Amino acid sequence: MYDLEASDVRSVKRGRRQVDEIGGGEIDSSASMLAYRYTYGVTLPAPAVEPAMRAHMQRCLDTGPATCQVLNASSQDSSEDYSSAFLSLRAAPGWLDAFRNGLEESVQASDGRISSSSVSAEDLTRQIVDADARLKAQTALRKRLLTLLETRDGELQDLLAVERELARVQAQIESATALLKTLRQRVSMSVLDLRYESRKRAVSTSAVSPIGDSLRNFVRTVSQGLAAVIGFIAVALPWLVFVILPGLLLLRWLLRRWRRLERSAKPD
Repeated sequence: MYDLEASDVRSVKRGRRQVDEIGGGEIDSSASMLAYRYTYGVTLPAPAVEPAMRAHMQRCLDTGPATCQVLNASSQDSSEDYSSAFLSLRAAPGWLDAFRNGLEESVQASDGRISSSSVSAEDLTRQIVDADARLKAQTALRKRLLTLLETRDGELQDLLAVERELARVQAQIESATALLKTLRQRVSMSVLDLRYESRKRAVSTSAVSPIGDSLRNFVRTVSQGLAAVIGFIAVALPWLVFVILPGLLLLRWLLRRWRRLERSAKPD
């Protein structure tokens, strides 16, 4: 009789444990298995947006991944007047209900408000039932293949073909087990999306900033003009004292001398 390799036996046993952990009994196909998603829009002063998001994220992290998981977190500051953030959590229904009940109070403590809210549900019953059926079918097939290997003699080539089929079935069992685990987790834990935005001001800083910019530009322009005048005087003063004034005086003396010579040359 052809014996299974020790690694194959360990793989099969591990697969059996995974199926037992995920299976958890028969699935009632008549009961709806829904994955809930809650969405909230939160409006806050711009400086309070990121701290509020980080405080909510920390509450989830403090409770542990078995109860709450952070799926996504981001923040963006477009200007001093506008800030936004996003936080997505997956949590157990009990913890999530307590968080939602205290959300409005925590937002109001930061001088904010809840601007929108919605809830949606995705029915995963069909997907879970189908995944469970495929898992059971592959598990039954694996059992038959194991029995075939353990109870029958045959050609080595045929037994190797059966073992290859057993490995393929084991891979499908592990894939179906992972899918079923993911689907059941989506049902057992709901998703909460929080979108944070800063509150719009009646008159924002950006609306009056052109006036401040113009005043700053005016002072800068006057200062630059005065500096240019001072610089011009500093450059021209030596020329005026040592070149231009002496030249003008020399020219004046020459003109006077020429006029005197002209008058003396005229006959009386």
